[in-house]
Amino acid sequence: MTFYEKGWMVFDLPDSRLVFEAREFLERELKKKTTPNTSLESYMCEDEKHTALQIELTRLYRENRFGPRIIQAQLPFFRDFLGPDLSVQSNPYLRITRPGKPQDNIGYHRDTFYGGSPYELSVLIPFVDIEPESALKILPGSHLAPQEAYPTEQVVSEEVTKGSAKHQLGFLYAPKLMRPGIEKEMVPIPLKVGQGLLFSLAAVHGSLINGGKVARWSSDIRVMPAFAPVDLSARPDYYEPLCRSPLTQAACEYFYGKERRESVELELCDAAPRK
Repeated sequence: MTFYEKGWMVFDLPDSRLVFEAREFLERELKKKTTPNTSLESYMCEDEKHTALQIELTRLYRENRFGPRIIQAQLPFFRDFLGPDLSVQSNPYLRITRPGKPQDNIGYHRDTFYGGSPYELSVLIPFVDIEPESALKILPGSHLAPQEAYPTEQVVSEEVTKGSAKHQLGFLYAPKLMRPGIEKEMVPIPLKVGQGLLFSLAAVHGSLINGGKVARWSSDIRVMPAFAPVDLSARPDYYEPLCRSPLTQAACEYFYGKERRESVELELCDAAPRK
């Protein structure tokens, strides 16, 4: 089956060097903040310390711009897959999911429940080998179904508030819960370091618990065609230019001048009609 049919695909990164560099960096920082014997795979600590550590490691991960740089290293692949004019998420999330800790998981959802667009692509990059018991799960073909095909019940999280530390780490303060029976339809996607998982933001995905023995360390980085009709008014700094065709660069410079070219490119991305 193709990406169009499934809504996801696993691929071998053409250039995985930055992924291994990021893995080494994260493990080095983890050892500094825990014990010299701690590896990414064996990591486990108390909840309060865990959140503080994830916040700090996310800050360092973003400061080093590992997310955009990892995608940049695979640029020929993504240009073939999505087109010549692309934008990439500026500050992607660093996910750390400990074994047996349901609070580290977001549950099953579509990112379109929360303002994401089916024109956006999520790229999950693992920093550890992920076995099926620990893997993210996806519902194949769900990306083609309309929103009403998956009714939800919105609740208020007891642990996450809007703007809180956990919210900034990608956890939801007002999650939309899907029907419990969907679990039996979900398919785990095992991954190795050096691979990536692509999936549509309209695909049902997520996990309820890491049922394996290894902590799942990963980053999900969004990429989108630069001029897709995506409303970015609520998140104007979410994306940055990744690549532009020579024609696009020349046209923007013709109309707006070289000094405004990049800012105008991002403004033009926000082309969706307002509701």
